[in-house]
Amino acid sequence: MSPVSAKAFYDVFANWAEDHGGPENAKDYFMSMGIIDGAVAEELLRAFRKNVENVQEGGPVIKPRHEKTWYPGALDTDPCWSGFRKRLVEKGRSGQIPQLNDSSDTIVSLTPDPSKDPRTGRGLVVGFIQSGKTTNFTAVAAKLADRGYKMIIVLAGIHNALRAQTQERLIQDLTENDPTRWHKITDVDGDFDLIKASASNGSKGATGTKHDAAPYLTASGKTTLLVVKKNATVLRKLHTWLSKPAAKKALIDAKVLVIDDEADQASVATNTINPLIRDILALFPRGTYIGYTATPFANVFIDPSDEDDLYPRDFIYPLPQPEGYFGPETLFGRDVPDIDEDDVDGYDMIRIIPDEDEPKLRPIGKNGVKGFIPVMTDAIKKSFSWFVMATAARWVRGDRGDSSMLIHTSFKTEVHDAYQEPLEALRSDMEIRIRGNDSETVNRLRKQWEEETSKVCAGEWSRESEPFDDILRTLPDVLTDIRIIIDNSKSDERLQYFKDRSNTVLAIGGNTLSRGITLEGLVSSVFIRPTNTYDTLLQMGRWFGFRPGYEDLPRIWTTTELRDNFRHLSLVEHEMRQDMEAYELQEITPMEAAVKIRTHPQLRITAKMGAAQPKRISFSGARLQTRFFYRNDVEWLQGNWNASEHLVHSAMSKDSRQVLANGSILFKGVGVADIMEFLDNYQIHPKQSDMDLSLLRSYILDRNAQDIPELTRWNVVVMSGSGEKEHIADLVVKGLIRAPYKPAPELERVPARERGAKATADIKTLMSKQDLIVDIDGISVKEAKDMTEAQLKVCRIKNPETAKRGLLVLYPIDPESKPASDRSAAVREAMDSDGFPIGLALVFPKTSYSQSERDAVQATHLSVDLPDDSEDVSEDVDQDLYGSGE
Repeated sequence: MSPVSAKAFYDVFANWAEDHGGPENAKDYFMSMGIIDGAVAEELLRAFRKNVENVQEGGPVIKPRHEKTWYPGALDTDPCWSGFRKRLVEKGRSGQIPQLNDSSDTIVSLTPDPSKDPRTGRGLVVGFIQSGKTTNFTAVAAKLADRGYKMIIVLAGIHNALRAQTQERLIQDLTENDPTRWHKITDVDGDFDLIKASASNGSKGATGTKHDAAPYLTASGKTTLLVVKKNATVLRKLHTWLSKPAAKKALIDAKVLVIDDEADQASVATNTINPLIRDILALFPRGTYIGYTATPFANVFIDPSDEDDLYPRDFIYPLPQPEGYFGPETLFGRDVPDIDEDDVDGYDMIRIIPDEDEPKLRPIGKNGVKGFIPVMTDAIKKSFSWFVMATAARWVRGDRGDSSMLIHTSFKTEVHDAYQEPLEALRSDMEIRIRGNDSETVNRLRKQWEEETSKVCAGEWSRESEPFDDILRTLPDVLTDIRIIIDNSKSDERLQYFKDRSNTVLAIGGNTLSRGITLEGLVSSVFIRPTNTYDTLLQMGRWFGFRPGYEDLPRIWTTTELRDNFRHLSLVEHEMRQDMEAYELQEITPMEAAVKIRTHPQLRITAKMGAAQPKRISFSGARLQTRFFYRNDVEWLQGNWNASEHLVHSAMSKDSRQVLANGSILFKGVGVADIMEFLDNYQIHPKQSDMDLSLLRSYILDRNAQDIPELTRWNVVVMSGSGEKEHIADLVVKGLIRAPYKPAPELERVPARERGAKATADIKTLMSKQDLIVDIDGISVKEAKDMTEAQLKVCRIKNPETAKRGLLVLYPIDPESKPASDRSAAVREAMDSDGFPIGLALVFPKTSYSQSERDAVQATHLSVDLPDDSEDVSEDVDQDLYGSGE
């Protein structure tokens, strides 16, 4: 028998290697069988190792050090992945396949090596809201099914609607491709049930016992799929089914994948759901748990030292942002943490609802709910008109795909119901007027269409905006096609997109439409639902996602406050991912890392923390900078100036002064006592909640008290700017200037006009990213500008002089400081101060991971149980769990 070629034999070789301890074992086996010769064996080894190396380069990934990747990537002969890939091509999504293949390969490679001793795995995948997380975990499920996983359990949120939608997606993308390959336990119409599970097997279990999972776990060449809701009753049934003696015996060898969709919801902090998930996972000696979420704020506060909990001890993987994705940054813009960068401006798609109209759209307080009748305000009328016209534009383009509008003003079901009649009247009236060619209505719509299309140019996506007359001819049919759906836990009719017909849907709802569920073709949204938590607010943004073919058409009507909060969350998300990149560069393990979340004056990290906040916070590796200032509180400003002068005097007395190339003054090795005295006297604006001085001081003292003390020495810099000279202590430096400097004759200036004593200026950004290494010699400003923040942080860590030192930077700010450009003026305020502000930035080194660090990442959670036996979570109960803000 002549040896086979390496190319033709690779898939067989790789499959055997994965199941039997690696490529060396595969080489020895197939050579001993005479199937391959030495030359082919070496070629196969090189190909396998190269593929493993390629998969290993996926990232950034936070994972244990020195852990080798076992997975060489999906094979052309893998049936489940091939079938899913073919389905994506049929859906016109072939362009997404390369990135999807790479990211899912990386995730699979982070799971336990199936050829090694049995062990469990815990991972977390961080995606973006509405960005294709379901597509990604479908790919991971397909690839692990091809690697011999016997059961895949998908925990699909806490609502029936999301569970059903997820089930339908997985049926279309996995089981329908090869029905004989899959056991499908659950279906679109029903969650897991013991009777159904036994009936679908068609026979009694291996031991003759009914309600036994063993046959599914031992069936040759098959994988079982379950999509279950995170509901206590359902999870208890699932645990019972998997706990039978025959099932437990089968689970000794059977590999099981648990995918937790919306992993921060209910899984983390509930007294019922969390223990049940942990009990189920404890049944799987070869189980892999992968949480998927876009808002991991709760997950990273799980105690990492509790091996039985769901902390992602094996990996944290941030999915790359897909091309064509509309996220918070695309729509709302983003502040930047670097003064040298322009703020990121979103598309002009946000429309502001006046504050005085808010009580007309939602009841303020509990007493206003009963009998509430919404007013069809200008915002509602315009958003509805835009919905109709945007849908018509898609029809004119030849796109009859699903089109939706969302109205989300309250979590109260009575409020949702109150919208039905007024909206139906609005729809009916417009249809009558359009069919009657009412000139006033036509002119109003024409004006709105022309104004909106001038604000968002369709040419940016290589198309032309449709003429209004073409839109007008299509409007009657669109208006007739509209279905108004109330979707909440009490409604009879739920949001559903039917096949083989056009779906033009106006959906009114609250919690059931606020997480996980996709509103297909969403082009118009009215959103004024208040909340004070990161995760809840981001998840409510159902308008995030992909808008293929109608990228120019989405519009959102919301309040100024909510617009600003979403813009801030763009920065939160950006910095969270930068932290992840820095952790990977530093080879920090998941057990050492808890992604630090920038705090916000109105937004708590997560509702599940309730009113309780962590008493200790780790500032390891953090960069903090003041952005809020009392612009005309002269006493406050003077106090901070005096505190800064005193610190500089103390540093000068040690004679460690160094003048830097940019004119700044550096003091090296300042003692911690001087730093603590400064922090005792410097005042932080109360809005600056990420710089809580009591927590900062406690953290520094804690590091000083370690067996090997840390943060005992600091570098202090008085930063020079580009404007006129300032005097701090006996130093002369240039001020940080954003506008021509107008010097005042004395420090205590007379207020130019009467105004509130506590008027606040928000300058957004104080610090340049290259200031992170201002105290390190040998790196030019140009080199620093070309580096990422993560790379600059690593420079500090690797430099022996700064690895264990904190950096404190003082910024004298021009009292007249104004935004540097018209673009910046849209989001930045002028300082316009009556005194001399001085800003503060703190950069902390990466500190050792001690028990106190473990304590720091533990959060005190307010636990609220989901109802054990309810078929769906009510709006009110769900609100108790996730925070209403009302």
